[in-house]
Amino acid sequence: MTGANAGRDRSGIYAAGALGFYSWNVPENRVHGDEVIAFVFGLMQRDLAEGAPIETVIRHVQEDDKKRVAKAIHTAIVTGEPYQADYRVNHPAGRTLFVSANGCCLRDAAGMPSIYAGTVTLQLEAQTEAKTEEAITGSTDPLEVHTRAALGIATKRRHALAARYLSSALNVIGK
Repeated sequence: MTGANAGRDRSGIYAAGALGFYSWNVPENRVHGDEVIAFVFGLMQRDLAEGAPIETVIRHVQEDDKKRVAKAIHTAIVTGEPYQADYRVNHPAGRTLFVSANGCCLRDAAGMPSIYAGTVTLQLEAQTEAKTEEAITGSTDPLEVHTRAALGIATKRRHALAARYLSSALNVIGK
């Protein structure tokens, strides 16, 4: 995946809500996708036109999310059930992208996994932080999930005062 535009940050083109489409020929391990998929995963469009291995496509998924995402993809392949995951991508341009992915694995006439098709949507940072926190902690209390997500953002951005207030808020709600 080389070239002058590899991993080029086109954030002016792809903002929150941008929707990308992909299909993965599972037996041949070839992923095809549009320009949004290329952007999100730091690939060249021509590489996805030719078909890139899934390992190449997901290599920039944040380490904290990679195991959970891989398990969800595997489960969808094995069971044929729909896939949904919210995760972070460490974009080669140096920023973290927050995405929501959906898909399903279709079967061939023999019942074997064949084509895995889906979408990836760019999210606002706070939306995916909250969804990721919910997936990790298992909490379904929206106040707790969003407060923890905000605490994570404040901590990451080194806003100590905001982090202190958010930690206090979590103590008040008993979480």
